[in-house]
Amino acid sequence: MRYSIDKIKYYTIKSKKIKARISNYGCTLLNLWVRDSNGDERDVVLGYERMEDYFDNPPCFGSCVLPNANRIEGAMFSLNGVEYKLDKNDGENNLHSGFEPLHKRLWEVTEADDTSVSFHIECDDMDMGMPGKRSFDVKYSVEDNRLRIDYYCTSDKDTLFNPTNHSYFNLAGHDEGNILSHELIINADTYTPCDEHAICDGTISNVASTPMDFRTAKKIGAQINDEFEQLIFGNGYDHNYVLNDNCSNPLNETEELSVPAATLSYKDMSLNIYTSAPCIQLYTGNYLSNDDIGKGGCHYAPRSGVALETQFSPNSINTTSLIKPILNKNTRAHSSSIYEFC
Repeated sequence: MRYSIDKIKYYTIKSKKIKARISNYGCTLLNLWVRDSNGDERDVVLGYERMEDYFDNPPCFGSCVLPNANRIEGAMFSLNGVEYKLDKNDGENNLHSGFEPLHKRLWEVTEADDTSVSFHIECDDMDMGMPGKRSFDVKYSVEDNRLRIDYYCTSDKDTLFNPTNHSYFNLAGHDEGNILSHELIINADTYTPCDEHAICDGTISNVASTPMDFRTAKKIGAQINDEFEQLIFGNGYDHNYVLNDNCSNPLNETEELSVPAATLSYKDMSLNIYTSAPCIQLYTGNYLSNDDIGKGGCHYAPRSGVALETQFSPNSINTTSLIKPILNKNTRAHSSSIYEFC
């Protein structure tokens, strides 16, 4: 959807360590400035210079993807014996909720101050092909060295709720080249292999003795070009990891979690991600293009940023072995992720 630019608003929240700039268009994270060890600020997320470019935004820079992140095979699913058909916007599949998802709509701002901003939107039954009259809230907040995103949803019918933020990180700065020298840890013993169309069928595989293993710190570029079928399918990493039990807590609070789902590091800066979601998608920006003109006129080449998308497993609604992202009617779902910079 396209909107008049004068309807788009911008909100800046900050602490001594970090400063985030967010838009009411899609609850999009536009900038995230972090102070380095010298006290200098750098913007560590990729994004566009012109707000108009977010109306298309094929890479989903900074997007809060709702109601369902990632792919659903065949753009269809069954729930309570009813079959639902979705937009086919990724070949024969549905990706990030279709052609007019919530990250391409204007949200109402319900509260804003120096350290937090909250957004609200409502959807009718069958909007985006999914059941239920739904009410969504997203809250961004900062405290010290942490940016937190909370997602909430209620519905009058059983429905899907699988939110994520799709920011691409480059800890050197959004315009500082590729992320292949960044070191990454993902606290997951297993991942869900996909086919050449990035569809998971519910198979869960061990990462041991494969290039998918990030249980100890490893440079993202160390094995990204290996002749490994999964990497060939995705032209690099574009895979879902099933988080170990000590660092995930589906649809509950994250305060009790002391183990990060993932840690991204580069030289003097590290990012710990804590989440209530059961999985995290590692995407190394393999299909970014020099045609993607970013902030300051920067040309974003492939692998200029890495997305670490907290989520339920892709296509889990159509599998029997994975936790399904089902929100029961007349209950309030809450999912949250914390981005801690050290």
